[in-house]
Amino acid sequence: MASVQKDLDAALPAVERAEAALAGLNVKDFSMLKALANPPADIVKTFVCVLNLLSGIDPEVPVDKKGRLNAENPWKASLKLMSNPQKFLDSLNAFKGSVDTDKVPAQNFKAIRGTLEEETFTPEIIKGKSSAAAGLCDWIINITCYYDIVVSVEPKKLKVAAAQAQLAEANAKKAEMEALVSDLSAKLAILQADFQKAMDEKNKAEAEAARCAKRLDSANRLVNALGSESERWNNAIVQLTQDLDYIIGDVLLASSFVSYVGPFSKKFREAIIKDNFLTFFAKNNVPSTPNASPLTILTNEAQKAEWNTQFLPSDNVSTENGSILTSSDRYSLMIDPQLQGITWIREKEKNSGLEVTRLTPETMAQAIKVLERSVEQGKPVLIENLENAIDASIAPIYGR
Repeated sequence: MASVQKDLDAALPAVERAEAALAGLNVKDFSMLKALANPPADIVKTFVCVLNLLSGIDPEVPVDKKGRLNAENPWKASLKLMSNPQKFLDSLNAFKGSVDTDKVPAQNFKAIRGTLEEETFTPEIIKGKSSAAAGLCDWIINITCYYDIVVSVEPKKLKVAAAQAQLAEANAKKAEMEALVSDLSAKLAILQADFQKAMDEKNKAEAEAARCAKRLDSANRLVNALGSESERWNNAIVQLTQDLDYIIGDVLLASSFVSYVGPFSKKFREAIIKDNFLTFFAKNNVPSTPNASPLTILTNEAQKAEWNTQFLPSDNVSTENGSILTSSDRYSLMIDPQLQGITWIREKEKNSGLEVTRLTPETMAQAIKVLERSVEQGKPVLIENLENAIDASIAPIYGR
């Protein structure tokens, strides 16, 4: 398209020169030519070229059946054209339009090619014989130049038109395809939305099924567990029924143990329980569990394990000491040369706001404040390094 436009732009100067040549013609000049009975050959050549160009275009020009110039006396035919000079000029001015609309046969320009190639066929040479003929010569040369450019451009114009038609067809096809793609995309979006909805419902149903299966499994395991526990519960009921018969003696044994055996070593503790407590129960018909142990009543395996994690030694005496301390209504006094008890107390009560103090003359005032605050707030207090004598100011407390 750019090449075609460039060629057309190049043709404009030739048109402008041809129009300028016609504009320089004067009707009076043609009157002078009409007076020539036997004009010079160059003038006749010029008019023969004009007659050839106007063949088939101007009805005043005689032509044969093929549209070619047919004049035995060209000058006579020329005089006929010039009989109306203004009409003749108008015909020349309208000739460009005929070229643009492809109404001028190619044979018209072919007929004047030989004359145009002659070195003497120039406006400058012909002007010496007639200014009007020189203007016509100038017009002939430039209109031929314009025609040649237009003819050479025409195939390009046809290609451009074909390309534009193809482009328009391609654009129409593209628009059709885009509309189709848009329609399919909209349908695809709907299908994807429906698919996603179905998948969400499917996933929800699967999750619900999994949840129900899990609950069913838990229920089955619970039912099975309860079924297996039935025997144990029945046995436990029997055992508890039997324990109720011994509960008086067992509780009496445990309370006696807490109250009296704390200061003694393992050997004496066993002797007191067997030789004193249990013997007394037998003589006085106090019902108690055979071979009863105070620890069975005062604590359990879980509590023992917890004390062990709190650094209480796992031997039987240490466990008994722990049960006495946790079961006593009064504050316990620990004789703890190996510091095992204090270590256990610190670990056991660390999350209960344990306060540690001493009853020395230097710390007495602070200790009393600690005791008062802890009693008010219900927090445990550990008094370290007690002496044989205790200040009377705290007698209401340690008296418990």
